[in-house]
Parts: sequence; structure tokens; C-alpha cells
Amino acid sequence: MKRTLMALVLTLGLPLSVVACLWDRDTPADEAKGMPEVIAVLTGRFERNPPLFYEMRLARVQAQLQNHPEDLAAYDDAGVACDRLGRGDEAIVWMNTKRGQLERLDETRPDVKEQRYRYHANLGTFLVHRWVRQGGDRTRIDEVKAARDEIAKALAINPNAHFGREKYQLLALTWIVDPPKVEGSQYLPNLLGWSFGDIYGQETDPKDADDAVRGLAGLVVLGNAWESVDVFHALNIALQRDAVGYERGREGGRNTLAYLAWLRCCELVDAGKNSMLPDSPKGEDLKSLLYRPDFTKPDSLLDPAFVELRAEANAWHTARTAFMTKQLKAGRHPDTDSTFWNGYTEQPAPGLPTKSVPDTFKTWMKSREQLAWTIVIAVPVLGLGLIAGLSAIRSAKVRRRQAEARPREVPSEKLS
Repeated sequence: MKRTLMALVLTLGLPLSVVACLWDRDTPADEAKGMPEVIAVLTGRFERNPPLFYEMRLARVQAQLQNHPEDLAAYDDAGVACDRLGRGDEAIVWMNTKRGQLERLDETRPDVKEQRYRYHANLGTFLVHRWVRQGGDRTRIDEVKAARDEIAKALAINPNAHFGREKYQLLALTWIVDPPKVEGSQYLPNLLGWSFGDIYGQETDPKDADDAVRGLAGLVVLGNAWESVDVFHALNIALQRDAVGYERGREGGRNTLAYLAWLRCCELVDAGKNSMLPDSPKGEDLKSLLYRPDFTKPDSLLDPAFVELRAEANAWHTARTAFMTKQLKAGRHPDTDSTFWNGYTEQPAPGLPTKSVPDTFKTWMKSREQLAWTIVIAVPVLGLGLIAGLSAIRSAKVRRRQAEARPREVPSEKLS
């Protein structure tokens, strides 16, 4: 009977996921263990400061540098503040000023080496951020090439800084400079350069995937990738391969988190964001190229959870920003005031669902199986009824034809 059900399911064209599932994790909450920063990235619950925070910092470090031009870290503070305020030209000028100071110092000193790393890392970041803010004009791609070269220099000095973020920033910049073709692709090419086979674990080592997840998350928190379709698309792919820390060998990944990354991609596309690839489509056509973790059925558990987590993160961000703005307007700043956060109540971050995805899938599958059984029972009954009805109609027609073909009796004339 099971074979009959399977045959009927396939015959009726019901999705194969009705009868097959690749989920084997206990709960989304279990899957997210050890990755709080990634959950924050996926939901938007990470610290982002209001413009006034950077305006006040910039004013302070400008005054500091007037009296202490040798304070190399202050140049970084000034440059980052300008970049966060969208003033890319000024940010780059600050780095050029810092370079002039560095050229006067002994490069063999450990502190100077660290400052040279920061100079190249910041300059490369400021260059590409300005290019993106100004429209990402590919006739000015040399600006991205310059940014790429600066990040490469930073990596040569300190390859492990920022938890490997620069490695993936370099990958992204190289990908923008020499973009793969989208036309004819089954899925949107990802900036990691991993093939479709990598998604299913045929090539990528889970450790490499884990490094990629954390590096890409760093681009969101420490860079400017919160609204990048391409970064979240790559994060989706990397999470599907990230099996580090699981007692499951090389198979599988963090499928729940991958699905949340896919939902974030869709959210961005719906908000009008696009891929950096020059020939990529937009809107629904772009969403159709984003690899969707199909084994995350059903949506009834994860979709509402994502909506709730995003709403909570936005509320948390709004409350935090309101508190900061009030303090900042009162002339207080966390850089210089140790009591700045007094009176602020930090709300704990909500967790992912503790309900088992496989259990939810089984419930969903059972309802679909019941539907299939209903069809199995109903189709023969309806068929028999239809056959009986057609037979009755046919019999009636035959009887009518026979009656019409039978010779009529002519009544005899009466004798007068």
C-alpha cells in the first residue's frame, strides 16, 4: 500500500519533499549553539550607533590631533567616523594624513607594523564604501581595484586580524572587479566561488565553511554589508556546509541558519536591493536565482520565527538608539563617560525556536499523507460512481434507441 501511495503521489505531481526529508538536527536552537554573532547578523540584532555618536567622536579626535598629531589611533577613529557618516572623501583624507605620520617612523617597530595594517585595511574599506555609496559605477572600477590592493597589503601584514574578515573582503572585492556571468546560471554566483556541488558537500571542508561563516558575519558587523544581497547569499551557502562542532561527520550543515540567511536575502530584494553583479536581474527574477534550502520544509516554523526575530531586533535597535541619542544630546559620550550606560536596561536576545524542525516536518508530512490517502480512497469511489452513472446513461440511451426502432402497431379500422 505504501508503494501505491508513493506512485499516486508522483502521478499527481505532489512535491517529492512530501515523502523525503534531509533534516536531522534536533532543533533550530541546538543548531545555533556557539554562533551568537551569526544569529545577531541574520536578525539585525547587533550594535549600530546613531550619526550623533560619530559626529561627537570626530569632533573629539580632531581636537586631540591638533595637539597630538602623533596619536596614530586617532586618525583611525576620525576616518571611521567620517565613513560611518557617509563622508568618504574625508575618511580617505584622514588615512592619507596618517600615512604621512607613518612614513616618519621606524617600520620595524611592532606598534608601527600594527598601525600600517590598520592604515591599509581602513583605506581599502573607505575606498570601496565610497564607490558603492556613489552608485557602484563600473566605469570607475579602478577605485575597487585600489581598494582590493589595499586590503591585500593589510592581509600580508596581519592575515588573522578581525577573525579573518579581510580574507573574505578581499574575495568580495576580487569578485566585483572580475565578476562571474549570471546569464545561464542556475543560481546566483556566490562571492566564495563555490560551485553547486559544494552546496551538497562534495568539495568544501566544513572547517573552511565555518571560517567563511564567521568571516562573512564580520563583514556585516564590522563592515557595511548589512544590506548586501551578495554577502547574505554567500552566508546561506556557507552555512549549509558548516558542520563544524557536530557529531555528524562531513555531511549536512546549519540548515536552519542557512534558511534564515535566504529569508534575509529575500527581505533585501523586496526592499529594492540588488546584487553587485552587473548582469544580475532584479526583483522576483533575482529571488528565483537565490539558492533556497529546500529541505527546510515546512515554512510554518521558520518563516514566522524570522519575522518575529526581525521585529524584536528592530525594536531593540530603536530603544538602544533612543537611549544613546538622549545621552549624546546631553553632552555625554561612551568614549569619555564611564557612566554613559547607567540606566540602560539591556533586554536579552530571544532564542531560536526550540521546537524540532523534523517533528514539525513530520506533522506537515502527515497532513499531506492524509491528503494522499483521501485521494487514494476518493478516486476509486468517485471513479466507480462515475462509471455507474455513465453505464446508466448508456443503458437509457440503448433502451430509447431500441424503442424507437421497434415497428409501431397500426390500429384496425372499425366496421361501419
